[in-house]
Amino acid sequence: MRALAGLGAALLLTLTLVSPASARVVRMETVVSLTDRSDPAVKQALMEAFDTSMRGAVAMGFSRIRVDGIEVLPNVVVLATIATDEDDDDEALDPARDQ
Repeated sequence: MRALAGLGAALLLTLTLVSPASARVVRMETVVSLTDRSDPAVKQALMEAFDTSMRGAVAMGFSRIRVDGIEVLPNVVVLATIATDEDDDDEALDPARDQ
């Protein structure tokens, strides 16, 4: 029994000392209302959506962000972004990496 407790303590110590080297990656969608469907209105909505996404990513501690998609609907603009805290751009921001 004592050996089992020692093994459990050693395993617990190992798990706390070895942290995984994986980065955090999130996909966010920001929706902004459109006043009308004119080019200036869409551009303004996209700028507002990007600004909102950027502030959210920074608040969550992410160091990198990229646009993953844009959709202009009748009354809103939807901006999809991917944010990560990983240093390597190619691997962290590639959605096909996990497939």
